[in-house]
Amino acid sequence: MEVSSNTIIEEFDVIGVTIATSGSENDVDKLRELMVLHHLDIDSLVNEWGAFEMTQGGIELSQETLAQFEQYLNNNSKKTPKTLKLPPKKNSYSAKKSGNISLLAERVARDSSEASELIDAYSTPVAKSKNKRQITPDNRINKRLASVNGSPAVPFSPASFSPTTPSTGKYSTRRNPGQVIATFGDSKSVTWASDNQHPCSVKPYGERGVLETDKYSFMMEKIVDRVNETISVTCTCLLLPVMDNILDDIGDRIKECHGVENLSPVNLQSAEPSTVLGRVYCDSVGRLNARSVVLRGDIDVSGRAAAPMQLDKLTSYSLFPGQVALFEGMNSTGRSFVPTTLLDTPTLTAPAARDATLKRLSVVMASGPYMTSDSLGYEPLADFVSYLQSHPPDVCIMFGPFVDAKSELIKDLSDVTYEQHFTKILEVIGQAVENLPLKVVLVPSQRDIHHPGIYPMPPFNIGKLNRELQKRFYCVSDPSTLNIDGLCVGLTSTDVLFHMGAEEINLQPKTADRLSRLTEHLLQQGSYYPLNPPSEELNVNYEKYEVYSRMSCTPHLLLLPSELKQYTKSINGCLCVNPGRLSKGQTGGTYARILVQSDSSAKAGFTTVAEVVRI
Repeated sequence: MEVSSNTIIEEFDVIGVTIATSGSENDVDKLRELMVLHHLDIDSLVNEWGAFEMTQGGIELSQETLAQFEQYLNNNSKKTPKTLKLPPKKNSYSAKKSGNISLLAERVARDSSEASELIDAYSTPVAKSKNKRQITPDNRINKRLASVNGSPAVPFSPASFSPTTPSTGKYSTRRNPGQVIATFGDSKSVTWASDNQHPCSVKPYGERGVLETDKYSFMMEKIVDRVNETISVTCTCLLLPVMDNILDDIGDRIKECHGVENLSPVNLQSAEPSTVLGRVYCDSVGRLNARSVVLRGDIDVSGRAAAPMQLDKLTSYSLFPGQVALFEGMNSTGRSFVPTTLLDTPTLTAPAARDATLKRLSVVMASGPYMTSDSLGYEPLADFVSYLQSHPPDVCIMFGPFVDAKSELIKDLSDVTYEQHFTKILEVIGQAVENLPLKVVLVPSQRDIHHPGIYPMPPFNIGKLNRELQKRFYCVSDPSTLNIDGLCVGLTSTDVLFHMGAEEINLQPKTADRLSRLTEHLLQQGSYYPLNPPSEELNVNYEKYEVYSRMSCTPHLLLLPSELKQYTKSINGCLCVNPGRLSKGQTGGTYARILVQSDSSAKAGFTTVAEVVRI
């Protein structure tokens, strides 16, 4: 069936790609033609464009880029190695804007240069390899000897890190910096800078709000702890009890909401209507669709039995793998369950009204990467720090990646380790905000190449910083639930919206807006990552997943950085924000700012205003 033009435009709008009104039909027709030629559905087409856009860096959709996209699809299997781009030449830049960053970067460059000379003094000269990788197509250059304006081109040199040398690419010529692209509330007359004389308190919300590093020994489970009594030792047994416990908890909440007392096994043949509880799965390896839905029941009633589902009689649904749901329907043949009603899943209870010492709370957040794809200059980070200096908030939340595993420039670092690279970044940030009364919260990312790639992810270890700088930062796990001056804040750097969006199926869902619908699933399932099986990018430790990936309540504020379109929305009383990425390819991205003000007349005891702004 041919996909409508409106559907194509809406799906591309979700990932932040606008198809212009003028000439849009030609663009849409070309996209529809590519779908047919390459046997792609609309979701696959959007995903392919996202991958293509990342290789190009911040391009706009046009007839010219569509031609390049078509060539990309034709040559998708033939990937050529990428070459390292040398740092750009030094340009003039305002000393006032660079501030501490420029001075610190020069010190880092000097230390790194001295370290390189020391290594050379103790090393034995060797013959050049015949197969040595070329840094540029025409010249064989030793990266440690390459120079910019006569100085060694080392990571974090003034020519490649400080804002005194902005990128010569699209970042320096980007359009509309400071433009507000999403708002919540009336922000016209808002002063975003903090006016508080006392520091803001930041701590875990409850006993299990933040995963503690010293109690986290991942990949160290004992066999006896992983084996369930009723399952063979050869199975990956920890997954099943964890999923059973989560299913029971959510199921009890749904049954209580709808007054359901008796459940039937999902595979029980009966001529009478029945109510069944289970978890949605796909019947094979691949993407879920309306003909491949399987419902696996709980252990108490169904004994973990599974039954295929026929969704033909459902007039409205939104389903994804791992979703816990309660259905009413019939299994007259014993071979498949035919649901007629999908009962709504209630959200968790909201926390009590904000009990705060500060009447006015300012929060700013940004998500990495903090460098563009064509420069190690970290210009987006420098501009973001400049904003913090001119509009200091009470709390700044910074999501990874700080050392991006997807960056070719990061992968080719040679003179410093990834950990040292990360430490230098924190030194830059810490010294730039050392005189500001704010707390910087650091959240790790699955893309941080220097940090353990496990979910839930432990906090950063910043023990190599001096004690004064350590006081500037507060490290939390991914995900975390924080108490920020009485405000319950849930956050995760894992792109759960993107992962769920690629797997969800729907038919005339009650919540038409896709981003709102995906976010609402998180609140209904009470989890920061309800998708199961998880994305192939995620390595899950289910022992910690059961404890730390679940929400104890519906937070006041939910922060979900994602590759999808930035937004600020109130969903079931929770302000949900996707600040986007601070950089996108070769150009700039966005960050978000939120102002919370005490209001005794409001139900939660406060009102909020939020904006997503271009860097």
